[in-house]
This record gives sequence, C-alpha cells and structure tokens, in this order.
Amino acid sequence: MSRRLKDIGDWGESQACEFLKRQGFVVVERNYHTTTGEIDIVARQDGDYYFIEVKTRTDRALATDMAVTAHKKMKFERAVRAYCYRRNVPETGLILAGLIVFVDRASRTVKFRLAVWR
Repeated sequence: MSRRLKDIGDWGESQACEFLKRQGFVVVERNYHTTTGEIDIVARQDGDYYFIEVKTRTDRALATDMAVTAHKKMKFERAVRAYCYRRNVPETGLILAGLIVFVDRASRTVKFRLAVWR
C-alpha cells in the first residue's frame, strides 16, 4: 500500500471515530492487531460492542458495501473472537459492521454509511 493511500485511510478512520462519537458511540480502541487480522475501531453503544472495518473512498463507484470481501469478513471475525478472548468481552451483544467514509471532492463533503454485517 502506498504512503498516500495509508494517509487517506488513517484520515478516514479519524473521521469515522468523530462520526461515531456524534452518534453516541464511545470509541474503546483503534487499530487492534492480531495474527489473524485487524479491527479498525472497537466502539460501544447501549451495552453492545461494535467491531468496525472502515473503508475510505473518493470514488463513488467504489463506495459500496462490497468494499469488504467475504475473505476479509472471515479474517475480521477471527480478529473479533481473539479480541473478545483477550479483553474478556462476553460474546453477546457483538455487532460487526463496515463503515464507509465517502469523500466527495467536488462538493468538499464527507458522508458516512454504517452497514451492520452481523
């Protein structure tokens, strides 16, 4: 991954955290790494844990729920199980989701789409 794409991704994750806070979430952790994968954001709301994969897009054609492949979801689920085990989080009230951060360069706006997988 190029440095530019990494910087855009990091910026998108920061924007996603701010969006989640405005929606009443508490961000618990960012960029949790395991040998099986990574969790971009762990957040809580109303007693539920949200495990969120963030995708930042500047091209509307790529800003779809298909931005996360089935293989990525499988790795993500393994990382969530590892997180719950290591952090002693009960495996109830767990929500896996994708959050697309869409940057519209023409209008200089940022839009968000939170899609729950499970």
